[in-house]
Amino acid sequence: MECTRKLTLLIGLTLSLSAHSNDVNDCLSIEDSSARLACYDQTLGYAGPSVPVSTSVGISVSPVVGAITRAPERPSAQVGTVAAAQSAYDQVIANSLSMQVTKVHTSKSRKVYYYTDTGRIFRKTSERPITFEVNDQVNIEGGFLGAQFLRNQDGKKIKIREVK
Repeated sequence: MECTRKLTLLIGLTLSLSAHSNDVNDCLSIEDSSARLACYDQTLGYAGPSVPVSTSVGISVSPVVGAITRAPERPSAQVGTVAAAQSAYDQVIANSLSMQVTKVHTSKSRKVYYYTDTGRIFRKTSERPITFEVNDQVNIEGGFLGAQFLRNQDGKKIKIREVK
């Protein structure tokens, strides 16, 4: 059953391609360049701003009415791409800046939060007994599999996660 379906699909595809190529081959016999171009446009479904042209054979060629027109995709794609690139760039710059710890807060559940002068908040995720003090200068460093670490001026390193 599957072979029959594939064979039917293959035959249908072959017939449609041969019919389409015969239409294009008809345009080859037209001598006038603009008429030949108009014939190709009509055969392939182009609906651009063209004017009806009469050929030397006497066939009137005009643009196809109701043909699918392709809108340029670049502007909308560029907006998303540029925005994503700008966001990634801003994140890299923000991570490369040196920050100062302005507040260290330990919650009731013993989670430690570091508040920085840039307004960013980080939660300590490692179980190591090391902690930072207020006024420590820290930088963000990347780790394995997307882990992030804060490293202070003394070289102490703590695994953290940024709180959004």
